[in-house]
Amino acid sequence: MSRYSALQAISPAIERTKAYLFQPFQWGRFLKLTLVACLVDGGMSSCNFNSRMPSGGTGGAMPTFHWPHISMPAIGVILAISALVMLIVIPIGLVINYLLIRLRFSFFDCVLRRRDRIGEAWGRYHRQAMRYLWMTVLVGIGCWVVLGVVGFCVWSRFKPLFLALGTDHPSHFMDFLPLIGVLAPFFIVFAIALGLAETAMRCLLLPRMALEDASIAEAAGDAWQDIATEPWEFLLFWFMKWLLGVAGTILGVLVMLVPILVLGIVGVLVGLLLKAISTTMLYLLGIPALVLAVFLLIVVGIGIGGTLGTFRRNYALLFYAGRFPQMAEVVWPPTSAVIPPTGYAGGWPADAGKTPPLS
Repeated sequence: MSRYSALQAISPAIERTKAYLFQPFQWGRFLKLTLVACLVDGGMSSCNFNSRMPSGGTGGAMPTFHWPHISMPAIGVILAISALVMLIVIPIGLVINYLLIRLRFSFFDCVLRRRDRIGEAWGRYHRQAMRYLWMTVLVGIGCWVVLGVVGFCVWSRFKPLFLALGTDHPSHFMDFLPLIGVLAPFFIVFAIALGLAETAMRCLLLPRMALEDASIAEAAGDAWQDIATEPWEFLLFWFMKWLLGVAGTILGVLVMLVPILVLGIVGVLVGLLLKAISTTMLYLLGIPALVLAVFLLIVVGIGIGGTLGTFRRNYALLFYAGRFPQMAEVVWPPTSAVIPPTGYAGGWPADAGKTPPLS
């Protein structure tokens, strides 16, 4: 059994991802696995930084804002529509979330055992997926409670500032600095806490729930003991996982630029040629070609994002396997205990005990 640190697990995770997705390489199998990886472990993360600073040339006053007056009948209609939406959206959201969670368990099982039978793994994780679903619901409720309490405290503290928005008294940007000074650190800490919780749920609790059929309390207790044993190593793991995600996103975007530029240049040249021949030809051939180009870009995006998602799953798997003996037995099985998978005719090659082939 190997025990990788957060830094040492990077290179083996890359090799394991290459072996899982590309050895042997089959287009259908590759696209199936990368599509599942995109759905359950994310592809390329998106970071959108949008800052709007007030202009300094027109004075410091912000435009006044008047709260709209809503009559009682309109409030009743809004409440009725909101209730109807909640009754429809919440059940549908729970069903979709359950399906994605169960697919996440199935993909974890396939990556762990280096198999590609998603449907076969799907049938083993209904109970675990339901537990994980309720855990996400509890975490979500906890987040809303925290936001509600903080929102009430902020409203109480800055009530005069909020009430001034509905009057004719102009508000200056400097008036909002104390509010920004309170909310900015809170949301930074809140985002970090959510990131830590999500990493713990996906990378620590999910393996224990999958392999031990552990309850939420049991999985959380065991994971907390592991973290308490090596707190700085787990913190470094979380940081490296985030850093690798950012680096993977940048790399994925750069790689995606190549087919986008190629298809864009070819599309413009072909479009100009078709337009020179006939406008009808441009529409008859250009629209199907555009649809095909978009489809090809989606396939390329799935391949890139799914490969990155599979790498992140392998990285978390190899790091935690050294601290979770039951998972380590699957990742690094004893040579004498290796059994050829069902349906593999003729046994394995002589050196198959070192690296079991994909089923």
